[in-house]
Amino acid sequence: MADIFDLSGKVAIVTGAGQGLGKSFARALSYAGADVVIMARDYDRLAATAAEISSGSGHDVYPVKVDITDEASVISAVKYTADSFKHIDVLVNNAALGRSDTPLQDETLESWNSIIGTNLTGTFLMMKHVGRVMIAQKSGKIINLSSMAGIVGMRNPVVGAYDVSKAAVAGLTKSMAGVWAEYNITVNALAPGYFMTDINRAYVKEHPDFFEDSLHQIPLKKWGEENSIGEVAVFLASGASDYITGAVLSVDGGYTAW
Repeated sequence: MADIFDLSGKVAIVTGAGQGLGKSFARALSYAGADVVIMARDYDRLAATAAEISSGSGHDVYPVKVDITDEASVISAVKYTADSFKHIDVLVNNAALGRSDTPLQDETLESWNSIIGTNLTGTFLMMKHVGRVMIAQKSGKIINLSSMAGIVGMRNPVVGAYDVSKAAVAGLTKSMAGVWAEYNITVNALAPGYFMTDINRAYVKEHPDFFEDSLHQIPLKKWGEENSIGEVAVFLASGASDYITGAVLSVDGGYTAW
C-alpha cells in the first residue's frame, strides 16, 4: 500500500516554497522521494529552505528564482526544470498574496490588480507552461491552491480581491481538468482553511479576538498546523489519486461544512 504514495523518480515544482504552506508541500514531496524544484522571488530564502529540506529527506532540493507574474521569468524557470530533468510530473501552484482587511469599496485598482495578477494570472502562467511539458509527455499532476475563502463568503477579514482570486482558481481547476484529461493530466485544487504559519501566528498574536472567534466557526475547534497539509499534496501527486480530477479538496477543519 505504501508504494502507491512513493514519488521516487518524479519531478515536482512547488511555487512560493520559501516559507509557509509552500515549504510544507516541498518538504512532504521530498520525503516521499520526489526531486523537488522550489520557486519564489526570494532566492536566498529558497536556498536556505532547500538546504533544510534536503538535509532531512536525503534528496536534493533545487531552488529557482521566479516571478510568476512575469511570463518570461516563468518560461525560463520551466525550461530550466524541463531541460535539467527531461520531465515534470507534479506542479503545486502555491505562490499567492494573502488576504487583507481592506473592504472592497476601499480597494484600490492597483491592489486589486496585484492580487489577481499573482493569485490567478500567476497560476495560469505556471499551468500554461508546465502544462505544455505535461501534454508532450502525456502525463502530469497539477495541484492548485484555492482557499476556503474561494468556497464560502468570509466575514472576517472582509471579502476582497483575495477571495475572488481563489474562487477563480477553483473554476480554472475544474475547467482544465476536463480539457487536459485526454493527456492523462489530473488537475485538482486544495482549499486550505486557517493554518498556523509564521505569518498567521504573528497576525493572531496581534488579533487574539479574531483567533478566538475563528475557533467557534471550525467544527474541529483548532487551526491546522503548518506541517500537517503537505501529505495531502503527496496524495494528489501520487498514484493513489489517479482517478481524481477537477476536485477542490477542503482542508479546513470543517469550516465549510457549516
